[in-house]
Amino acid sequence: MAADAGSAPTAAAGAAGESSDAGSGGAGGKGGGGAAGAASLCDHYCAAVTSGCTDKHTQYLDLEACLAICPLLPEGIPGDTSGNTINCRLTYAQKASSEPYTYCTWAGPGGDGKCGSNCDGFCTVMMQECTESAVAGDDTFASPSSCMTACGALKDVGNYSATDSALQMGADHVQCRLYHVNAAVSEDDPTTHCPHAVGKTLCHAP
Repeated sequence: MAADAGSAPTAAAGAAGESSDAGSGGAGGKGGGGAAGAASLCDHYCAAVTSGCTDKHTQYLDLEACLAICPLLPEGIPGDTSGNTINCRLTYAQKASSEPYTYCTWAGPGGDGKCGSNCDGFCTVMMQECTESAVAGDDTFASPSSCMTACGALKDVGNYSATDSALQMGADHVQCRLYHVNAAVSEDDPTTHCPHAVGKTLCHAP
């Protein structure tokens, strides 16, 4: 893909511990900053979201999948109620059992407009997992802003679920791409899933 000269989206920018609206709250990065507190935060978040969001509301296939993806997201600060952060997702994961149809997609990997946009969540993970060192150059985005531009042009069909096979192929929408970029991480298989996540295979009309 051609390089995009635009600036990086705030989904992957901002100082750690800074709370604001969608797309901010700290830079993502494998290891979640590398601190013991980050691991503890992911343990807390993943336990809450996998227990509170089940069946058709499932956001991660299992606890291990969540724990693999969580460190790529910005931490934010405790009590966040907006922004692309783990702490925002934790806020709603803790409420999920009371109203899963509302809270689970906010607590999930996309954020669904509450904890960042679904494109914020997608591109934050995409830019760290589907890199030129991991996959072919055309299975990546040249920059965070090119990812956000491409994602923003896609249809968002809502109601993301990691267990809904209808969202995993047959159409090019945000939810299909979000599923496959997360699968690239959780299954440690970027070679298979990054082409889907950029819309080359599976995430397109037959």
